[in-house]
Amino acid sequence: MGFSGKKGNMGKEQFSLKKVKQYLLVARGKPTDKDPEPKVYRMRIFAPNTVVAKSKFWGFMRKQKKIKHSNGELVALHEIIENPSKNVQVFGMVVRYQSRTGYHNMYKEYRDTHVCGAVSQMYMDMAGRHRAREETIHIVRTCVVPTNKIKRQEPKIFSTGRVKFPLLQKISRPPIKKYKAFARARRPTLFLQQMPTYSHNIKQYLIPKKKKKKKKKKK
Repeated sequence: MGFSGKKGNMGKEQFSLKKVKQYLLVARGKPTDKDPEPKVYRMRIFAPNTVVAKSKFWGFMRKQKKIKHSNGELVALHEIIENPSKNVQVFGMVVRYQSRTGYHNMYKEYRDTHVCGAVSQMYMDMAGRHRAREETIHIVRTCVVPTNKIKRQEPKIFSTGRVKFPLLQKISRPPIKKYKAFARARRPTLFLQQMPTYSHNIKQYLIPKKKKKKKKKKK
């Protein structure tokens, strides 16, 4: 659950986060003599495709409003496409899920560029931490959290603007194609070396070689 796989060069599955889309569904109960103009309901659903979105929607309608797919009709179904953005935001989610012992409410925060990516992270996180399946998770509300109102520790660390990542591995590459070689005689150094800063007079940093004393030959 929660994985989308593609076959790589060696035929093995390469897994990534679950692809989630956002849909807006509008439905109502079928008109009858008692109720010729039934009430219209609207709901936002996160699902991989329209088939799963309709299934989730009618499941929630059956539980909350006692309207089944047989005695209801779908008025509209639209996919909400977000504007492309490279700015990372913190998304807050109110989640209700069913475990083996009962129902639980939870508040989560995730960093992502889009709300669909944050929902994908939430599904993976709930599966890993709480063994919750996607079918048992109900997203009550999603919102963009401003920096001064972040509650969780993980997104709060990255919102300070003082995060530094050390350069643990530095690989030297040839600047020109003609210097590129398939094999070399010397083994490359893959770890980061901290070189001292030298002044213009390099001789003062060099260690003088000790002169070897010549042994006198015994006559």
